[in-house]
Amino acid sequence: MVELHGKTESRNTVLEVRNLRAYYDGSEILRGINLKVGKEAVAILGPNGAGKTTLIKAICGLVKTRGEIYFFGEPIHGLKTHERIRRGIAVCPEGRRLFPNLSVEDNLLLAGDEDRLELAYDLFPKLRDRRNQTVKTMSGGEQQMVAIARALMQNPKLLMLDEPSTGLAPIVVKTIGEAIARIRDMGISVLIIEQNIHLAFSIASRAYVLVKGEIVKSGKVEEIRDIEKHYFEL
Repeated sequence: MVELHGKTESRNTVLEVRNLRAYYDGSEILRGINLKVGKEAVAILGPNGAGKTTLIKAICGLVKTRGEIYFFGEPIHGLKTHERIRRGIAVCPEGRRLFPNLSVEDNLLLAGDEDRLELAYDLFPKLRDRRNQTVKTMSGGEQQMVAIARALMQNPKLLMLDEPSTGLAPIVVKTIGEAIARIRDMGISVLIIEQNIHLAFSIASRAYVLVKGEIVKSGKVEEIRDIEKHYFEL
């Protein structure tokens, strides 16, 4: 990797975060985060309150930060949120944040063009059958499918998912995991935040462990499988 005129140049680095600090109401939540995401899936692991969601918000420009963020070698830490999203960053947030009174298809079309609908329905065939169903009448697992499909509608280069398995039955978690793996195999980089390390390890090739706003361990997933159980809800 080389630097040129303030840019970080790397053919394989999609996202790079350098010495990132994030703040809420003057309190420091993230302390000197350094991480990279290439053309791969990377997991952020850690307990509740570790700062995982804040990390996603910081990358998107939704909280006050210090440090540097690069996307395909270009600095984006000075850009507004919508400008970062326009570069090719999509987020599937915790809690889904769908439009409950709209249909599945209307939720998807609010995020992208009609020509991407087939890709979304191919990823989740059940949504094709439910395309006219009001989202609020769907199960939590089905709503999570809509949320992931909606993010895919944005034609992202990087997809960030915040706790996609929360509250879902094991069989649904398996379906969600397989779908995220397919997205990864499409060539879309994935940054997944999870407490379910079994799901995370089925998708990601590398992981970072975040505890109390700091990265305490990182590496290939096989190198951190022995991480202390008290970090997670197993």
